[in-house]
Amino acid sequence: MGLPYYECFDAAEYVLNALADIGENWSCLIGGMAAKLHGVDRVVKDLDIAVLRPDSSEEDIQDALVHYDSSRFYLERPRDRRASFYKLMYRIPDTNHVIKVDLLLGDNSDAEIPRTFHRNHFVEIDGLRVAPLYFVLYHKLLGWDLRTDDRRLWKRNQANEKDYPDIIALCKIIYRLGMRPLSKGHMGREYLDNYQRRAEFIAGYYNDSDLARRQLRRIGFNV
Repeated sequence: MGLPYYECFDAAEYVLNALADIGENWSCLIGGMAAKLHGVDRVVKDLDIAVLRPDSSEEDIQDALVHYDSSRFYLERPRDRRASFYKLMYRIPDTNHVIKVDLLLGDNSDAEIPRTFHRNHFVEIDGLRVAPLYFVLYHKLLGWDLRTDDRRLWKRNQANEKDYPDIIALCKIIYRLGMRPLSKGHMGREYLDNYQRRAEFIAGYYNDSDLARRQLRRIGFNV
């Protein structure tokens, strides 16, 4: 069960503004909230934010946000006590609700954010800085790929129950807009090759239904 949308929206606005105030101006929404803003009918359960040109480490940015406003930001240890990191959480004012904030730093190779991805590529939706559709879809494919390969059943279930429907919905929106994700040459050859490879993987994984293959073909992927 996610939070009311207006609470997620207000949280996203505050977090993006807080990041700008601490010097991280190259930040935009990505993930589920970005998909929602682009038109996907889905529940938002956390905030994923890409930080393209981080001035410091993820831990330092988390600490800076907590210092910026400790009434709203705090750190929480994950359920897995073996984890060496803390989760950044955001308190919704005047409620007992909280939402997790995941920071995807551009200098982290696992985030697969090309150096050529610039803040000029951000789109503004309802006053919020949001990753463009083609990049939201790429990161949904990346997330699905990682979860599908995870040894934990609940992660694999997330890939099927959350990521896959988002991917199909994003493909349909991209098709209606006449967009071709593989036409974004400014993102670099490695990014485009990975995009095609991930599209092939998910199309093959759900080969029995053929839904993913059909939707990806309509927006220019060779699957």
